[in-house]
Amino acid sequence: MTKRIFVIAGEASGDFLGSQLLQSLKKLHPDCEIAGVGGQQMQAQGLSSLFPMTDISLFGLVELIPHLLKVLKRIKQTKAALNAFKPDVLVTIDSPGFCLRIAKYAKQLGIPVVHYVAPSVWAWRAGRAKKFAKKIRVDHLLCLLPFEPAYFTCHGLPSTFVGHPVTGVELPNDSGFRESMGISREATLVCLLPGSRKSEIGNLLKIFLEAIAKLPLNRRIEVVLPTLPHLAPLIEPLIQEARIPIKIVTTVEQKWQAFMQSSIALAASGTVSLELAYAGVPQVIAYKISRLTYWIVKWLITTKYASLVNILSKKMVVPEYLQDQCNPEFLSKQLDNMLADGQYQKQIRQKYKEVIDTLKVPGACSSDVAASVVSKFLNAR
Repeated sequence: MTKRIFVIAGEASGDFLGSQLLQSLKKLHPDCEIAGVGGQQMQAQGLSSLFPMTDISLFGLVELIPHLLKVLKRIKQTKAALNAFKPDVLVTIDSPGFCLRIAKYAKQLGIPVVHYVAPSVWAWRAGRAKKFAKKIRVDHLLCLLPFEPAYFTCHGLPSTFVGHPVTGVELPNDSGFRESMGISREATLVCLLPGSRKSEIGNLLKIFLEAIAKLPLNRRIEVVLPTLPHLAPLIEPLIQEARIPIKIVTTVEQKWQAFMQSSIALAASGTVSLELAYAGVPQVIAYKISRLTYWIVKWLITTKYASLVNILSKKMVVPEYLQDQCNPEFLSKQLDNMLADGQYQKQIRQKYKEVIDTLKVPGACSSDVAASVVSKFLNAR
C-alpha cells in the first residue's frame, strides 16, 4: 500500500531539515504521498504546501500578537487537511508553537507523531521536558544535539540523536563566485546574516549596516547578504543607502559559496552559527528583540550563551552581543579586532572542528538516520 506522510515546517531551518528528510524517505518508500506545510526546499522534494510557510514563521510574544488571527486560521486549515489526508505518520519539524498543536490533534485521530528538533529544554528550564513527554505525547523525538535525548528518555519519551544535518553539507570549491557577483578579489568580504524572519530583519539589519559602515576604510570592505527569495524585496530598500557595495544572494548554493569566500560574518543567533562554523568563517553573533519579550525571556532562560557553538563548547568561543550590546559601535570594534588577528582566525577554526565533530553520527547521514525512525512508523501501519 502507498504510504502517506504529512510534514510541517515553519522556519527556514526546518524547511532544510524537511527537504533532506523527504529525500531520504523517498529512497525507502519511492511511492509515498506527501502533504503538509513547507518552504521552497521541501517543495522541491514534491510537497505542495497548504499555504506559505512564512505565515507561521513568527517569533516572540509581542511579535505574534498582530498575526494571531491568521495563525489560528492556519491551525484550523492544517487540522482539516490532516483529517482529509489521513496520513500514516505526521512529522512536525521545530516551530513548537504551531506544530505541537497539530500534533495533539493528530494523536486524537490515532495518527503517530514524530517531532524533529527537540525543544530547547536545556535553555528554558529542564523541567519542561517532563511536561513535553507526558502532555504532548509525541511517539518519537528526533534530536540534533548529542546531549538532548537524555532530557526526554528519562520521562518515557523515545528519543534519538540523529546528528546535525550541517555535517553532511558538501562545501563548494572556488567556482568563480566573486567574479560572478562582481565582488573584487582584493576586497575583504563580510557576510551579513540578519535572520530569516521579517521581525529579525527589522530589528537587526540597520544595526548591522551601521556597524559595517564604521569599519576602517582601508579594509576595502564589500558585503554579501544571503537570504531567502521571499525576503529579498524586503531587504533591497533597506540597503539602497548603504555606502558599501552589498550583494544579495538567495539560493542555498550561493549561501555556501558566500560563506567560503567571506573573511568574517555578522549574524543573528540560530542554526547559521553552526553553518558558519562548518564553513570555518570567524563570526560575531548579535541579537535584539522587543524589550517586553526580552524581559520575559530573561526570567525563563537558563543557558549562558545564545550561539550553538558556545553552548556546545560550554564556553565563549564566538563573541555574542545581545540586546543593548547589539549596537553598531560594539559590533564594528569586534569585527575590526577579529579581522586584524590572524592567530585568532587560525585558533577559531580548530575549535570549530571540535564542535562539528560532536554533531556527527559515525558512518551515517543525519537525514538517513531520521528517515529510518520515521520509516518504522510507516511500516507498522
